[in-house]
Amino acid sequence: MDRKTQALDPACLTHELRAPVTSLRLGLQLLNEQAKSRLSPQERQMLDLAIRSAGRLEDMVNDVMDYSKASHSGIKISWQLCDVRNLIGEAVQGLQSFALAHGVRLNRDCPVPLPRIEADSQRIIQVLTNLISNAVKFTPPRGTVTVSADMGRFEHEGTIIFKVKDTGKGIPQDELEKIFKPFVQASHTDAGQGTGLGLSLSKMMVELHGGRIWAESWPGLGATFYFTIPISASETVRKMTPYPKAVEYSGLLMSLTRRLNAFLAFFV
Repeated sequence: MDRKTQALDPACLTHELRAPVTSLRLGLQLLNEQAKSRLSPQERQMLDLAIRSAGRLEDMVNDVMDYSKASHSGIKISWQLCDVRNLIGEAVQGLQSFALAHGVRLNRDCPVPLPRIEADSQRIIQVLTNLISNAVKFTPPRGTVTVSADMGRFEHEGTIIFKVKDTGKGIPQDELEKIFKPFVQASHTDAGQGTGLGLSLSKMMVELHGGRIWAESWPGLGATFYFTIPISASETVRKMTPYPKAVEYSGLLMSLTRRLNAFLAFFV
């Protein structure tokens, strides 16, 4: 195939973009540290905008790269026993300065010891980081983002439910399902704020662990994102299977059932 007409692989393209974008962001941050005091207010404002834009571009490149890898070669999971409070603590600690810069208070609420989960710790932290950073972005100054976890109940029995709640303006009800699809953003987000891949990647990672992810929101009252991860079998007294698969009937059985229904309907 001619090199000029060869299709570009998104993974290769984003890999080539990541290094210069990261260098650009680091260079702007270094300039900010060394020369900000000598700049005029207008110049400082432009520099801050350039740093934020470079960081946003870097996030977009990383999202596209991760999604491309996941779609083509799958996400590799390194299974291990994980302490839930440690996972939340690491994710929250890593985003405290980010929340502070946005004027948002970031809390964690896990007072009760919880059973351990068997998961890839870095993948779970990545999901938490994505949900927390989104919550911080869409929470106004002096707002609050709270991260917690609890035992799953009812249909979520046998899992740990992670919860990220914000005090932002919320998400319209008709968009709660759509936001987990690739390249989709809620209407309340700013245009160009991201790729719309973060939640799709999070969904993929959670489901690879055997869990589920969803959101609840009421306009003006903030949004809450939940996801579940099954408890490790070594942490339970009795064997539990979260989200058992629905019974699958064979084609022959379905055919017999339809004939029986038609036969009974004839006499009704």
